[in-house]
Amino acid sequence: MFSFVKNIIVFLAVSASSIFLSPPSAETEQKTDPPVVAKKKKAQPENYPQGAFRNPMGIPMQLVANFGELRPNHYHMGLDIRTMQRENLPVYAAADGYVRKVKIEKSGFGNALYIEHFNGYTTLYAHLNTFYPELAAYIKQQQYHTQKWEQEIEIDPELFPIKQGQFIALSGNTGGSQGPHLHFEIRDTETGNNLNPLLFGFGLPDRTPPTIYRLYYYDRRYSTYQTTPTPIPIKGALGNYITIAGVVTLKSPNISFGISADDMITGMHGHVGIYKTELWVDDVLQSGFTLDDISYDETRYLNASIDYKTKMNNGGYIQHIGKLPGNKGSYFSGPTDGVIRTLDSSIHKAKIVVKDVSGNTSTISFNFRFDPASTRELTFPANAIAMPQGKENMFETEDCKVLFSPNAIYDLVPFVHRSEPANDVRAVSSLHHIADFKYPVHDSFIVQIRPTVDIPQNKKDRIVMHLQSNKRVEVEKGIWVDGRVQAKFKYLGDFKLLLDTIAPSISLLGWINGGSVRGKHSIALIAKDNIEDVKTFNAYLDGQWILFGYSKGTYIYTFDERTSAGRHELKVMATDEAGNIAERLFSFVR
Repeated sequence: MFSFVKNIIVFLAVSASSIFLSPPSAETEQKTDPPVVAKKKKAQPENYPQGAFRNPMGIPMQLVANFGELRPNHYHMGLDIRTMQRENLPVYAAADGYVRKVKIEKSGFGNALYIEHFNGYTTLYAHLNTFYPELAAYIKQQQYHTQKWEQEIEIDPELFPIKQGQFIALSGNTGGSQGPHLHFEIRDTETGNNLNPLLFGFGLPDRTPPTIYRLYYYDRRYSTYQTTPTPIPIKGALGNYITIAGVVTLKSPNISFGISADDMITGMHGHVGIYKTELWVDDVLQSGFTLDDISYDETRYLNASIDYKTKMNNGGYIQHIGKLPGNKGSYFSGPTDGVIRTLDSSIHKAKIVVKDVSGNTSTISFNFRFDPASTRELTFPANAIAMPQGKENMFETEDCKVLFSPNAIYDLVPFVHRSEPANDVRAVSSLHHIADFKYPVHDSFIVQIRPTVDIPQNKKDRIVMHLQSNKRVEVEKGIWVDGRVQAKFKYLGDFKLLLDTIAPSISLLGWINGGSVRGKHSIALIAKDNIEDVKTFNAYLDGQWILFGYSKGTYIYTFDERTSAGRHELKVMATDEAGNIAERLFSFVR
């Protein structure tokens, strides 16, 4: 009971730290979190060298997505360039330089190429099908040397010099791509930060201002995870918006604003993300953000920059014009964190400005006042524990323990735990509902679960922890700690322990065991597990390891000099997260 009351007190202290309309005093600033370490940034868009990079495709540039577009758990960190719904279009180097790295992975970027340039920048080209012949041969040599298809290879700068406009790859749909396109990034080589490529000038004329669809305010006396956004009806178009009410009445003395907005580039189909926002109150800049320079280390702070709970409730994206307490994203600006404290009932004027890279601007102008008579207090859930931001938080019962780091939570979370029978024949523990998948977590947290049955010693290494977080399923093997299985996750939801003794299945795709594959360019197999994706896959042709690639659930071997005419024996091995091994023998005639 004492710990619960203590947490409530901490929560009230956090809620009371709202910012006044005027800039905070030195005393207030001393009480805030330490600032994020400054990183090298370009001061103004005009400082980006214009025309330094060419279009990496040989067709006019059309975008599917831009830099800073909102994605699950991250900002989009480059441009998605249309390839006319086709694969294998030539990709060209955007500037002089040399190949610095190649990455090959099942998900994510798929096949990716990094070129370091002499002007201090690095470009990345992702979801490729193949690299240019000389580089492809080098990568294949490394794959056979390490006997691994997935690679991340740092390359000597002298090996593969590149000229602007040189053919470097064929476009594709590999990795986590949902359709044929080229993902293109520009990074600051020194810092590794991703920069907004459109600031370098690719000749995309744009005269269309962003569209603002909805405006909301939040009662910031409480955590954003306790309340729901209050809509403020607006009207307008073509860059000019106002509220329908002449004066917006607020029901809380502490509020922050959020918007739903996107942008269009003149002459292109589809909507992209917005570039910049500013919140002005009584002609004083309060807060805003500019999506021009983001590192992969901070891109997950998107989950604190949007109304995550509303998004998880299928409510669409709402972007906060300000920072939650645990948001360390460096792309915010302004003297406050965006929380406005109105101690009086006077009328204040507000302006929210939304811009795109080309400078097209949309504005919502309105007046607001706080009505003390309409204020309602919110009751904290009786069965919840208050877990504040910036603290190490722990929950523990006999069968379950959860530990969060000080960086895990963005805003106070009303934490609830309950357990029940798992109703799964594979389960060896209860099902533990840990908080709610509608609350985001920034870094990995620790979960420990105790089995509800005795596990034989020879079966302990076949226990995995299973997470169901909305539609996401994850499985981790974990380690044994004091009679519990411990694993790390980044998502809240439903957890249970499973005993997995079933090996993956391996099947042929498009050919017959023992038959002829003459006339075929390749052979394919499918390896599946009963719980999650296969963890490792290896194949041996006549006793020698051979290179099977992976694409969209299929393992593919393209015939090469290692496959002569005649009969061959193929041994395939696949393992799952629990360590179960499947081994199959096949043969074919070529």
